[in-house]
Amino acid sequence: MAAGDILDERDAAHLLRRAGFGAPPREVARFAGRTRGEAVDALLAVKPKATRGPGSHRGSHAALVRLQGWWLRRMLSPRYRLQEKMVLFWHDHFPTSHGVVARPDALAEQNALFRLHALGSFRALVAGVTRDRAMLEYLDGRRSRVGEVNENYARELMELFTLGPADEDGQPNYSQQDVVMLARALTGFHYADSPKPLVALSPERFDAGNKVLFEGRPFEVSGVLGVQHPDGTPFPPETNVLDALFAHRDTRSRPTLARFLVRKLWAWFATPDAGDALVDELSAVFVASGYEIGALVRALLTHDAFYAEEARLSTPKTAVEFATQALLALGVKLPKTLNDYLRPMGMELFGPPGVDGWQHGPAWLSTSRYLARLELADAIVNSRRGIKFKPRVPRDATPEALLDATLARLGLEVSAATRQRALDALREDEFGSVRWRERSLPGLYLLLLGSPEFQVH
Repeated sequence: MAAGDILDERDAAHLLRRAGFGAPPREVARFAGRTRGEAVDALLAVKPKATRGPGSHRGSHAALVRLQGWWLRRMLSPRYRLQEKMVLFWHDHFPTSHGVVARPDALAEQNALFRLHALGSFRALVAGVTRDRAMLEYLDGRRSRVGEVNENYARELMELFTLGPADEDGQPNYSQQDVVMLARALTGFHYADSPKPLVALSPERFDAGNKVLFEGRPFEVSGVLGVQHPDGTPFPPETNVLDALFAHRDTRSRPTLARFLVRKLWAWFATPDAGDALVDELSAVFVASGYEIGALVRALLTHDAFYAEEARLSTPKTAVEFATQALLALGVKLPKTLNDYLRPMGMELFGPPGVDGWQHGPAWLSTSRYLARLELADAIVNSRRGIKFKPRVPRDATPEALLDATLARLGLEVSAATRQRALDALREDEFGSVRWRERSLPGLYLLLLGSPEFQVH
């Protein structure tokens, strides 16, 4: 690792795109000249506070829209960029949807839980999600009790949230018997439907029988397994099933959970795949820190591989990243209609499509979703549907100088072909004329926002 390496403006722009939602040139310049470590430490320097958005216990569409808008405004704030990027990651990692959880207050509480632990203890985050109202509703934990055990959360906790279905040698990380045992250990959590419900563990609903998890493996645990007592105190590590997940080792005796999360976070911040040596290195940091998310993120964002050429322009932006980066770069205030654009782009907040979250990669750039991106770009550059944008044109500008300034504003590196198309667009009408301002100038921004280079980062 080279945390002491100095960032140039290109590095700083890359960091702020990946570790946040982009930044205008003046903010990029503020980070350039710092070491990698100094820059990332500045991004990490946000208080771990459970700040929550508005949320009524009445499941109205208007309440959901207010919550979505509140979160988008947080994303656009430079003060919270890395924290909110991680909140979005956890919302994708531990998904719940308003289509199942009809109470915006429960969604707001979960969103605040992600914010509190966004860069803190992963152990604490897993424990919080396990007893979170929205998750208890979404994966039926609320209805799981002794004699009527529901396996949904137990299965997804291992498969999607902590271990993965199999290790890197193709060996299963757990069995159906493990699902059953874990589900029994997770029984008893419930809450009443009231304006201010509190999650509690009921002794009458908890399966207090003996259980064996990961039987026959070196990290096997047995006994009266569970998560917490009715008074809220956690089970000791030797019988706490969440601790058992952290103790899991793959067939080569490597920490399964650490490697699983390292690969997922590397794909979120850097490239779709991480090599084994990199996973080994970052997993060691994560384990040594006591599973502190911030320590892992710092190691990742200061690593040479994060700044390598193959990590740049390697990953399609999510719909939220596309929209927020466009708004921030162009200095456009958050429009109330943004969620109307995000939905056809495939990413309504608080509405991931399934228990495995959103599908990333090329799926973001399907024909219909790309056309929805162009619709938002058109609304921005032509100031439609409540959006206000005024292009900046210096008095002594030339087409070439204006294009360079616009590319810098958007943080774009484009191919020679894209550059030539942009220059051609600027020269369609007399430079600086009324017709040029009405047609050619918006056409330039539309072309660049719709360019292949702006769809990736």
